[in-house]
Amino acid sequence: EILVSTSEIQGYAISADDKYIYVNVGKPKEIYKNIVVLDPGHGGSAPGAIYNDTKEKNLTFKILYEIGKDFFDSDPTTLKVYYTRESDVDVSLADRAAFAQKVGADLFVSLHLNANTNKSVYGTEVYYSSSNNTKNQAGLNSETLAKIFVNNISSTLNTKNRGVRAAKYTVVHKNTVPAVLIELAFMSNKDDFNRLSNYTFQYKAAKEIYETLLQVFKQYPTGR
Repeated sequence: EILVSTSEIQGYAISADDKYIYVNVGKPKEIYKNIVVLDPGHGGSAPGAIYNDTKEKNLTFKILYEIGKDFFDSDPTTLKVYYTRESDVDVSLADRAAFAQKVGADLFVSLHLNANTNKSVYGTEVYYSSSNNTKNQAGLNSETLAKIFVNNISSTLNTKNRGVRAAKYTVVHKNTVPAVLIELAFMSNKDDFNRLSNYTFQYKAAKEIYETLLQVFKQYPTGR
């Protein structure tokens, strides 16, 4: 076992031949082809929406990390994912947004669950910031990324497509890469809540986010 400590976040790749094992260490963009920051909404002392004794922070973490990491961590050579949190902690919104630049990410995706005083409102909507909507080198901007996500999620999970919306949420507004905030469904709506509480739905949501990211990088390659 070889333990390597670094002063900043580094990427690594391992290869081997008949005689040696090689470990290539460098900045994430020097190692990985496609890099994404995934942000499970809320955490710690910030529970998010609470309905039927269920906290938003736990569901977003379960979908993106507990279930999702089997997809997202399956092949770093195809997709490398960094998480803003890997436990029940409250990371500041500014730190979440800044994390994308810190790891050299290409995209940023935050997962949240919606709520409304009108309990009849339901469906999926995806937010982006018009102030962070410049096309990257591949020709992708935040609005286009949001449209791809809302269409794919609503189609695959059979949720109502509520479209994309521009808003100055910190995690998308203060970001440095194409960034979206997914409101998967409404905890305040009975039918949506039942879906969000269902493991099969959670699994499909994680898988669809993963497959959509693969699709996006295929359509808009980083060139690395």
